[in-house]
Amino acid sequence: MTEFTGAFPAPSWTPPAREPFVPLRPLTLGQILAGAFRALRHNPGVTLGPAIVLSLVATLGSTGFGLVVVQPLVAATGSGYGAVGLYAWLAVFGAGAIGFVVDRALVMGAGILQQGVSAVDVAHAVVGRRLTGGGLRRRTRGVRAPLLGWTAIVIAAFAVVGLGAVALLGVLTTIDPGLGVVGGVLVFPAVAVLLAWLGTKLAVVPSALVVERLRLGAGIRRSWSLTRRRFWRTFGIRALCWSTIWIATALVGVPVQLIASWFTGILAGNGDIGDYLTVSAVGEVVAAVVAAVIGAVGLVVTTATDAILYLDLRMRREGLDLELARFMERRRPTTRFDPTETDPYRPPAEVPQAAIRPSADPAAEGSAWG
Repeated sequence: MTEFTGAFPAPSWTPPAREPFVPLRPLTLGQILAGAFRALRHNPGVTLGPAIVLSLVATLGSTGFGLVVVQPLVAATGSGYGAVGLYAWLAVFGAGAIGFVVDRALVMGAGILQQGVSAVDVAHAVVGRRLTGGGLRRRTRGVRAPLLGWTAIVIAAFAVVGLGAVALLGVLTTIDPGLGVVGGVLVFPAVAVLLAWLGTKLAVVPSALVVERLRLGAGIRRSWSLTRRRFWRTFGIRALCWSTIWIATALVGVPVQLIASWFTGILAGNGDIGDYLTVSAVGEVVAAVVAAVIGAVGLVVTTATDAILYLDLRMRREGLDLELARFMERRRPTTRFDPTETDPYRPPAEVPQAAIRPSADPAAEGSAWG
């Protein structure tokens, strides 16, 4: 406000307009990455909490699988008669490959669930709203089943393909070590290319499910159509973000592993193999917990990148930025639930109404938040 002191009003200070979460226009690489890191500090109470839980479940599940399944499998194979070649392959390569496949499958499942959380939070932040824990529960009511179903499908498919490739290499190696080398050169690149292609084409399925409230089949088709003619851009941005986060996580996680190994040598330095195995297992679990907490930060950033990519794809293909701009002009300046506001993220007209899940709360129907 200004104070009139005579012929002219006295100058007064006006606070600058708040910087938008992301610009309401097709986004550049820098804006997508900046928005992903902004999502980390924008609403950590809603995004970081689930990320820590999911990261802990995935990491401890992978560690437990290695301790309960992989290590006994290697020991049982080594004690079997005539299994020298198979035991050598398992001890040198197979055990690590099996553990890696299971670990990646669980991490991908955690990423899918976290992307659902990040997509709802980003959708609110873009229009100037702050999501609450209760709002997250209300907004995901009715779409949790499709999201969990998609998570189960991805985990099962990745595990089957990955473990099948490892088993094939194991068979080839026991027949002839040369065949194992040739098979590794041919099989693993082919599997990596297939997973990269499918992962990119289906990258925004969780975002489409929770933001547009689609059924599972419609969400899969939606992601496939949105990434059409945008494959290499989507793949490049995701690969850049993931590689950056992986390097940063590794730089922090490697010292934790070294410290755990150091303490194992100190606490089990009496030479007893039983004490050493027990302390080593405890050290692995502690290191896994620390790595999971560190990895949760990266999980929020990578899933927020996918959520912002989803919005960018819709801006470029459907003009979502224009719809959001119109909504920003008409919206009420409040962070509270307003059932009279039309959902600016509603699916386009070409999506059949039968593919859209109705809201569990009739009062929330048509609203972008709860």
